[in-house]
Amino acid sequence: MKRLVLGLLGALLGLIGLGLLGGGGVLLSLFGTDGEADIPIGQVSGDAVRAVVVTDFQISSSTALPVDETWFDLRLEVTGEQPLFMGVADKPDSLQYLQGVPYELVTGIDSSSDSMDSTTIPGDRVPPDPGAETIWTDQQTGRQASVAWPVSNSDKTLVVMNRDASKGVAADISVIATVTWIGPLAVGMLIAGVVLVGLAILLLVLAFRAGGTAPPSSQPPMASAYTR
Repeated sequence: MKRLVLGLLGALLGLIGLGLLGGGGVLLSLFGTDGEADIPIGQVSGDAVRAVVVTDFQISSSTALPVDETWFDLRLEVTGEQPLFMGVADKPDSLQYLQGVPYELVTGIDSSSDSMDSTTIPGDRVPPDPGAETIWTDQQTGRQASVAWPVSNSDKTLVVMNRDASKGVAADISVIATVTWIGPLAVGMLIAGVVLVGLAILLLVLAFRAGGTAPPSSQPPMASAYTR
């Protein structure tokens, strides 16, 4: 009976420990210890335009996140060979700023199929310096730049331009999803998993040893015959 109990308890702890190790490993590989997951989305570009506008942003990535999207903070990051400007603004404000300016209107990016739904909006006006505008809720410049993206607000647009507003815009977009508590949680799961697997091994060893011990005899010892 003791052997059975130890064996079952050891097997149960082992399964729980392996589950924690697996789950912690997945979270750690996706988010790292800092809780950040970097998800490549795709490239936006336009040779004859002065801006690329991403509206009604739909993130579709082959990298699945094991948490609800409302749990994390999102940042959009762009990288390019030329110094870039990127900004987030309300849709009416950004379209008003770009009125008469040639730009590429992107209505969907699907990274899993490497496709982009876009329309070229013609124009001949040169826009004013984007960095001097006050319409942006967040903005940044550089060959690598990132801005905060509101998860719950679908009326925002991402505007990507060359910093000098010249023609020929090309940038790679990625999403940085941050869940601050994921890193410590993953590390804690790994530690707990190691401890439980260690306890499981100990219990299984004890069960094996308990099974190898002969039970004491219930019969009284027989007296040896004595003769003179």
